[in-house]
Amino acid sequence: MNFRPIAGIDVGKFFSEMAILSPSNEVIARMKIRHDSSTDVERAVELLKKTEKDFDSRPFVVMESTGHYHKILFHSLYKAGFEVSVINPIQTDSIKNIGIRKVKNDKVDARKIALLYRFQELKTTNIPDEDIECLRSLCRQYYKLSDELTAYKNRLMGIVDQLMLNFKDVFPNIFSKAALAVLEKYPAPAHILKANRNKLIALIQKNSRRSLKWATAKYELLNSKAKEFAPLSISNSSNVAMLGVYISMIKTLEENLEKVFKAIRSLIIEDMAKDMPMLALTLELLQSIPGIGLISAVTILAEIGDFSAFSKPGKLVAYFGIDPSVMQSGEFTGTQNKMSKRGSRLLRRVLFTIALANIRTKRDKTACNPVLMEYYKNKCQSKPKKVALGAVMRKLVNYIFAVLRDRKPYELRSPQEHAQMLAAKHTAA
Repeated sequence: MNFRPIAGIDVGKFFSEMAILSPSNEVIARMKIRHDSSTDVERAVELLKKTEKDFDSRPFVVMESTGHYHKILFHSLYKAGFEVSVINPIQTDSIKNIGIRKVKNDKVDARKIALLYRFQELKTTNIPDEDIECLRSLCRQYYKLSDELTAYKNRLMGIVDQLMLNFKDVFPNIFSKAALAVLEKYPAPAHILKANRNKLIALIQKNSRRSLKWATAKYELLNSKAKEFAPLSISNSSNVAMLGVYISMIKTLEENLEKVFKAIRSLIIEDMAKDMPMLALTLELLQSIPGIGLISAVTILAEIGDFSAFSKPGKLVAYFGIDPSVMQSGEFTGTQNKMSKRGSRLLRRVLFTIALANIRTKRDKTACNPVLMEYYKNKCQSKPKKVALGAVMRKLVNYIFAVLRDRKPYELRSPQEHAQMLAAKHTAA
């Protein structure tokens, strides 16, 4: 048992509740800390220092990860010299039934968060490197914008289908610059049919950057398709208006995505100018693994943070959330266990994309990663495809761990070659 004072902090949007427990688990102090008040934060620090003096032991601070609202208080207490553990809400939720009565308020929650330290050893959360923290914030924003862009593209497709279902026969990619330019100015078949021929051809040529002959052919096809679908088009004012709104949103989101990407690139370039460009070197190592591009590498690096926290591959697998859940009670042992999905959702998303890239073939029909392709096919003989893909994802985490541990680029080796190299090392030792 840990015989030291504990401060539990329940974090809210505008203020937090702090409860300090004595070594005997009695509440000896409570305080409401407003996040916009430097005075409140200073008073909280002084209260913790007084507790340290009274019990001759520095209090350990435990707070729940609540969006970004905990960050200001975390940084302030960490800089004041206190050990602070930021814990997952899943952990605090596990002790909600510690009492029989059903009571839920900030003061009670602060005490329960403090008690959590008594039940399990919690590790101090370190302030991440400033560059890593910036990359993490930029990456998360990048994926949020990307998801919003996908949502608006789907909405746009729904409107285009109503206005002119066969528009895709002319422009297979309706999100291309030329297609969006045509839709924005001539949203319905009636507008296309009334349009000036030369102006419409010029619009297509300008935005596609293709030849006049190509643009003319596209115009002829577009005009033909517009005549064909005109009687069926639902070209009411609502659809026409929303088409313009969605096109505007798509353009804005694409511009913002480019801004975030440029900010990521700028951060990497700044790191490369340093004497010890650790960030840039780590990204280069990660990109040596097939299927990992710049954004994927940056996301992995930013989400993992301090790699020294992972002493073995299994811990990194659990952090990715692809470790199997365990169902065992008495003589019963579950056999249909799924992924725990308790780790980083963003890491799993990126890993899934990388795994798909590694089991695909190139245009010349050769495998992108012959070793993982063969491994996946062998797994598919006895397991469902999704389970086999999960096994590939785990393999990739092992690759990531090895690359970051050894600080060496990835080398494509067959299982036989790998076994021979290990045998040679043992013989030499």
